[in-house]
Amino acid sequence: MSELANRPSEVAALLSRHDIWRGRQQTPPAGTHPPCPSGWSALDEILGGGWPRQGLVELYSGSATRAAPRPIDHLGTDPLQRYQGWFQDSLGFGALEVLLPLLRKQAAERGVALLNPPARLCAERWQAEGVALDRLLLIAPNNLRELGWATEEVLQSGVYPLVVAWLPPLGFALRRRLKLAAETSGGCLVTPYPLGAEMAAGTPTAPSSPAWAQLIVHRHAQTLSVRRIKPFHPREVHLELDAGGAHATSLDETGITPLTLVGAR
Repeated sequence: MSELANRPSEVAALLSRHDIWRGRQQTPPAGTHPPCPSGWSALDEILGGGWPRQGLVELYSGSATRAAPRPIDHLGTDPLQRYQGWFQDSLGFGALEVLLPLLRKQAAERGVALLNPPARLCAERWQAEGVALDRLLLIAPNNLRELGWATEEVLQSGVYPLVVAWLPPLGFALRRRLKLAAETSGGCLVTPYPLGAEMAAGTPTAPSSPAWAQLIVHRHAQTLSVRRIKPFHPREVHLELDAGGAHATSLDETGITPLTLVGAR
């Protein structure tokens, strides 16, 4: 170790690798593209400037009514209906709404991919929110293996700068694989997860993950509260929603209907 420390160029090369994460790194690694503003200055502050242009972000929201299932280390041919309750537990709690400005921006510029949405999207509502429908790619896999394969393929294509995928509770190795796919292709992968009972305590414990950031989101009447739990940020921010504008009602609640996609399972 001491011999390596005497060669700063080699240390710098090592730390610049996409699969190296510095323990309390708040901002995207040096050399990556500037972050994308979130639409709220308070949220940008705890994100280190905004959403990353590449990498993995995990959003946790929900009522914390059940413990998280055991992490999956292998994606087999298990049907996705087995996890339908898990996928839907985060709906209606602000996970999509906190992404809305980013969804608008990326859909307008290049496009957004949505994988395994656990409910039917309301096209009229998304259009009213300013999201370009002709720039949305919807993928409804049949089983876990197809879901993992499709997520990785969309990321590696480099076509969509923003990919939102509803995934089962993955083990560390699978999360790392998707994180590397996002970073090497220059895209941002966002994975909404339900807030498990073990994360609802005063000091929530996040699942082990190589994600660039893990956030807890709660929706209230006219605000969103957001905490960054990895890397830890001491401040919880409260994001004001427009009283009569695009943020007046939850995109999660009125933008999708909690039912299984027809022909998707």
